[in-house]
Amino acid sequence: MTDGILLLDIFYYFVATTISVPLFKMMGLGSVIGYLVAGLILGPSGLSLLQHADNIQEISQFGIILLLFVIGLELSPGRLKHMQRTIWGVGIFQFVATTVVFWGGTSFFNVSLVGGFLIACALSLSSTAFALTYLKNSDQITKSYGQSSFGVLIFQDLVIIPLLTIIPLLTTENDITKQLNFFAIGKNVLIITGSILLSKFALRPALSLAYRSQSKEIFIGTCLMLVIGASLLMEQAGLSKALGAFVAGIFLSNSNFRTEVQGFSITLKSMLMGVFFMGIGLSFDLSFFFKNITNVLLLTVSFMSIKYLILLGMGRIIHGNWSSGIRMGGILCQGGEFGFILLGATASSSIFSNQVASLITSSIALSIFIAPFVTKLSELIAYKEPIQVINSDNVLEFSGRDDKAVTHEESKAA
Repeated sequence: MTDGILLLDIFYYFVATTISVPLFKMMGLGSVIGYLVAGLILGPSGLSLLQHADNIQEISQFGIILLLFVIGLELSPGRLKHMQRTIWGVGIFQFVATTVVFWGGTSFFNVSLVGGFLIACALSLSSTAFALTYLKNSDQITKSYGQSSFGVLIFQDLVIIPLLTIIPLLTTENDITKQLNFFAIGKNVLIITGSILLSKFALRPALSLAYRSQSKEIFIGTCLMLVIGASLLMEQAGLSKALGAFVAGIFLSNSNFRTEVQGFSITLKSMLMGVFFMGIGLSFDLSFFFKNITNVLLLTVSFMSIKYLILLGMGRIIHGNWSSGIRMGGILCQGGEFGFILLGATASSSIFSNQVASLITSSIALSIFIAPFVTKLSELIAYKEPIQVINSDNVLEFSGRDDKAVTHEESKAA
């Protein structure tokens, strides 16, 4: 009977996503919104059709692991070297500036300095899934402001790893526990170092052996075994599972098997990330939203506006025109999936109340939902502002293939 109910849940999942995702894509709002709405409809705030919603959310965690693995694969040394000015310049400034401003504003939440810092970091992160898809589909990733936006996203993908690593230290409650936790952090550093050495000397030989078998199933199975194994090792160290997947991806990014690994992992990651966003929709509490709608709307408008203004100024300074800043603000002003992950990592601690956590997650979810409308409005405004002609050589993008350089010259907007 239980198997039948679980199968029915899976059936409902595919029915909802088959209808909602194409519908929202046809409306120009993107697949992310479709998954969120599908989860909202099937969840307890909607029709309550899923009786094993926890299973969907467990599967979505595997999507997060694969997301970090694919990001690690994409961040080859060549790519990081080529975009180092954008990543370590534009990316750092955006994250630090927004985090500092938001950290000052968290005094309204009546939380500790540490709690305020984590909330500020969560709100500073943008949605890689939404922004990168938008940049690719609109062919803006090859523009100079698109590359700046891309650099911001890469830095955010990188900064989430140390943030997840230090959360156990930041969420301690007393001095004795803090002192003990410093020893735990030291142990974790040794484990991370061991994982790096293991990745360097074990990953490639294992994949080489699997590849020589000339069996696609064995190769894929070996890859998944290594990724999951690295994730479990990090979890045993008290760290984020995603960190292990990221380390594995980094060490395969410069290997001969990168293209083959990406071939299956990107497709699987996309599907499981859909499950992740559906899980967000499932857990979205509509009753909380309507009871606190004023606070949710106020927070959402506030943090999106602040991010937009900071990005607007950055675009104007970096690219010499307001149009680039307007577009960067529209693309990156929303909250993101890593915000949910960061807040979820603090769930076991009492660093801030459930009321505050629900308020932040509701605001991030709402910002993702309205993000397509913000980008469209930004395009309409930016269209009136001519873009300066800039030669942008060696443009890099997340293509699922080896790094390739393409030449693109931005044309003036009509």
